[in-house]
Amino acid sequence: MKKNLNYMFSFLLVGFVLMSFNNNFHTEKYEELSKDGFKNLKILPKDISKDSLMSLMKGYNQALGVKCNHCHTMDKSSDDKHEKEIARHMIKFTNELNAKEFAPIGDQYKNAIECATCHRGSTTPMNDTKAFMESKK
Repeated sequence: MKKNLNYMFSFLLVGFVLMSFNNNFHTEKYEELSKDGFKNLKILPKDISKDSLMSLMKGYNQALGVKCNHCHTMDKSSDDKHEKEIARHMIKFTNELNAKEFAPIGDQYKNAIECATCHRGSTTPMNDTKAFMESKK
């Protein structure tokens, strides 16, 4: 009987310690994001809201037909994947193209080009997009 109580007490003690650690971990992560915003934003606005960022990311997912792990590791702020740098380059390219070529035409065209314009659900631009661009040279 005493042996069973020791086992139960040990089990409960380990359980409380693990639950305590897990709770503190989530609280610290939440506070870190709340105070500092997102980490390692190089192209997107530093003060972007969570809803806006998530909406953009979902749009990229759909436009390229990928999941988050295509560009991100478990640490979303990490630059370990080359695809993330490509994505940054393409965001910058698209923003510049819209600003220089389409915004001057009128406000309704300031975001005329987006990822899906060329990618249409694929990680590489569609062949007809490449052929079109080649014919313009």
